[in-house]
Parts: sequence; structure tokens; C-alpha cells
Amino acid sequence: MYVIAHNASAVLGGGEIWTALLLAGLRDRGHRVLMLCRNEEMAARAGAYGIPTGVQPIGGDVMLPDALRFAATLRRERPDAVLLTTFKKLLLAGMATRIAGVPFVVQRIGLDGDTPARSARYRFALRRFVHRVALNAHGMRPGFLAGDPRLDPSRVITLLDGVRAPVRQAPPGTVRRELGIPADAVVVGAVGRLASQKRFDRLLRALAGVPQPVHCVIAGEGPQRERLEALARELGMAGRLHLLGFRGDVGDVLDALDLFVVSSDREGLANAMLEAMAFGLPVVSTDVSGAREALEPGAGEPRPGVVVPVEEDALRDALAELVRDGDARRAMGAAARERAERLFGWERFLDDWERLLAGAGG
Repeated sequence: MYVIAHNASAVLGGGEIWTALLLAGLRDRGHRVLMLCRNEEMAARAGAYGIPTGVQPIGGDVMLPDALRFAATLRRERPDAVLLTTFKKLLLAGMATRIAGVPFVVQRIGLDGDTPARSARYRFALRRFVHRVALNAHGMRPGFLAGDPRLDPSRVITLLDGVRAPVRQAPPGTVRRELGIPADAVVVGAVGRLASQKRFDRLLRALAGVPQPVHCVIAGEGPQRERLEALARELGMAGRLHLLGFRGDVGDVLDALDLFVVSSDREGLANAMLEAMAFGLPVVSTDVSGAREALEPGAGEPRPGVVVPVEEDALRDALAELVRDGDARRAMGAAARERAERLFGWERFLDDWERLLAGAGG
């Protein structure tokens, strides 16, 4: 099977890393893969995951020549399936797949705000150009289907993400030592794009209200960096906020943390959260799509984390409780690792996507 994935992001965030890892997994199973990116920089970053990449820019919806160029690429490559991963480019990218006669097209949805309700052009494209829509959390399904009552529900499926625990590349404690964080300090953090939807400003304000001084480590890049630095100065946290930029050594970053936080307004099932769980970190998450599926335990099971309302004080109170209770953090971390292995296994994930992209899934 030959699978081409297209991603139009200018930043290598969770969705882009997810795409690269999926293609790498399919390649390891003997399939041919190609990831087409917005520009050379993104192609090089995705290529670091060991997959073939190329450049295929797609502009706004009036840029019909971009769709024609994409169609020409697809006609030349003749893939068995195309995976589209950037919702706002669905119209032109989907049009290109139809022009090129691609046999099977999947639109992956990893953010609960990406629904047909956003625009008539999305509803048209989903009905006409896409064979399957793959959501990554069950909780996203009602809102997605409500966005277009005319969309056949049988074409919308849920495939939970899979995860492997990130490995350390350096000795334990390396990142803390590099940042000058005391070994006995409590460190709260996240991995993600510095984008407004991630609401890292909410995280900083919540931490400012925690009685015990806590360090905050965030690995990622994006347009909110200067705003977050200014907010940290305003809150008196400048010396305790560590913005690392993009890091390829996620295992080493997670090794520096005692607690992982998702502070977003909207998500799907956050892959960074699943990686933190697989690494053995407890998680506090706002009540976004996928959070309850990952963190709410079944009857008699230990808690792998805490889901809180999006209000800042709720996040503050949950963080304060876990910051002062190391035993609770360790118990949650062990439960998180077990739950990640049981529900979000990597081989199951590849099985699901292999079956779907072969046209047999859903």
C-alpha cells in the first residue's frame, strides 16, 4: 500500500508529529509512505522521523492553482490512499484528490473545533471528496455530526491514538541541571505549540496562585512566546518559567517534570498527554475532548490524572493539591503508565490505521 499524507502547518506541533509517527510505523510494516508539507523547513523537520517528505503548499480557498498542482503530484505518485490532516485546507486538498482519482481519502480530525459547522465549504468537501473521517476521541463525535445532519454517520469513525513512551537520550536529570532547577523543586510542564488555544496563560496564572513556588517547563514554539514571557514577569514568575522551544528529546523533557498539564480550551485526544502518561507522569487536564477517555478511571481502578473545568481557579486548586502530595503524584503516574499501555497501545493503533487506509476500516 502506498499512503501519502498532506499537512499544511507552519509549525511542527502534535498533529504534525502524529502524522510523521504514523507514517514511520506504516513504513516499518512494509508500506510505502510520503508526507507532503507546507515548505522545506517543515519537510526537513518531518523527515527527521525517518520518512520520505516533500513540499506541496496549499494556500487559501481561492488558490485553485495549488489544488491543480497537488492533483498533478497525486497523478504522478498514484497513491492507494491519501490522508489529509489540516482541516482548513480540506476544500482544495480534497478537490485535488478528486481530480487525481485517488481511490481512498481520509480526513483526520484531531481538534474538537474542526467540524462541518464552521463553513458550508467544509460540509461540501466532506460530502464530496472524503471517504472516511477519522476522529481521535469518542467525545468529538456528537459535535462533529451535529455540524452537518446530511453527512452519512457511517463515514465518521473514531480511532484512538496510540503511543510509545518517549525514551531519554541523556542521563536522568539532565534538563533540570541545564535549566538550573533544584533537584528538590516541583516541576509542572507541558509539550505543545505556543498557540492561543493551548491557553498556557491559564497555566501560568494558575501556578501563580499555588502557595508553593513551582517551576514551569514548556517545550514548543509558536506566536505566544513573547506574551507568555511578559505574563511571567507580570506574575513574578520569570525565573521559574522555562520556554524550551522545539525539542526533539521529548523523553528528556518529560524526565524533568513531576506533573504534566493540558490547559487548552479545545483539543482532541492530545498525543502529548498520552506520551506523558506512557512515560509515567500524572496529568491534570481541562475538560477538553478526549481528556475523560484518557484520565477517568473505571470502577475500582486507580486515577491516572485529574480532569478539571476550564476555570483558572479549578486548575489552580488541582495543581496545588498535587504539588504538595508527592505520594499521590507517584501513584497517579504509575496508573497513567498502565492505562496508556492498555488503552493506547502502539501496535493496536497501527493495526487500526492500516486497516482503515486499506479501505477496510469503519
